[in-house]
Amino acid sequence: MPFTLGLPFAACLAATRIARKLKSRVPRASRLDQEVYFKEQHASTERLIKRFARSIDIRDKVILDVGSGLGGRAPWFIEHGATAVYCIDVNRQELSRGREILDSLFPTSLARSVTFIHPSEIKDEQFGDIAFLIDCFEHLTEPAEVLHNVHRWLRMNGILWVGSIGWYNYMAAHCDSHIPIPWSQVLFSEDAILRTIRAIIREPGYQKNVWEQLEGVERWDNVHTLRERPGEPLNMLSLRKVRKIVQASEFHSIQFKVHGFSGARSKLLYWLRSLSRLPLLDELLHSYYTIQALNQSAFPDPIVASQKSRKP
Repeated sequence: MPFTLGLPFAACLAATRIARKLKSRVPRASRLDQEVYFKEQHASTERLIKRFARSIDIRDKVILDVGSGLGGRAPWFIEHGATAVYCIDVNRQELSRGREILDSLFPTSLARSVTFIHPSEIKDEQFGDIAFLIDCFEHLTEPAEVLHNVHRWLRMNGILWVGSIGWYNYMAAHCDSHIPIPWSQVLFSEDAILRTIRAIIREPGYQKNVWEQLEGVERWDNVHTLRERPGEPLNMLSLRKVRKIVQASEFHSIQFKVHGFSGARSKLLYWLRSLSRLPLLDELLHSYYTIQALNQSAFPDPIVASQKSRKP
């Protein structure tokens, strides 16, 4: 079980109400409108790639954007030389809406190079050159199975790239719009967090986010663990568990990097970044982790793959 101080509901609700008073209640526009979120994905891709994946050449490559959501990163890949992008996600509503937004914002010549597809609909093997899993690994309920599928979809010497956060990151509970308290999952019990969310979303003046507009605030009513977080389940994997899962996969030449907080001009961030290099403290004080690996098996043995995926 993940570590938590386990503070109760009353403490969580009281602290949340104080934090919400101190923080602006105006939600980010991207939480209210999917087109705005798509544009935000598109605009942020260059900064992310330049900072964390500069060495990867996407020119003339087929890109698999696994866990793409709306697919806002796809047009950036095409604009920078990729020949095709497959936006792969389990959320059919986001795939459909992403297709609509892409077609409305970008030229047909670009849009026709992007395919939106559910993983169950993929029949081909070894059709991609690079698979990006950006900000989605923490949401995978079966990460070993996803890595196996990605390995199957990539060509020989295809590249896997993952960028995500571990469970003890300060934002890992993914509930900052409801509970704007860093490391809330470390401070409070799961029950306290979920009960607080159910209380906050029914308070006067609360502004529903886009997902609550689509599905209703009732989407939180029967959730008993953050692993079942509506729309975005959380696997609650620490950095060490992520590392073990990737090392047990069929990928080779694995590079696992933990990144501290940026902002060298701030003494606090400088020290936090330094501390993030230490064992155990890296779990709490990392801002991001990245993984880069290669598919060096043209035809993976399904028996070996099955055995490896069952390793802890």
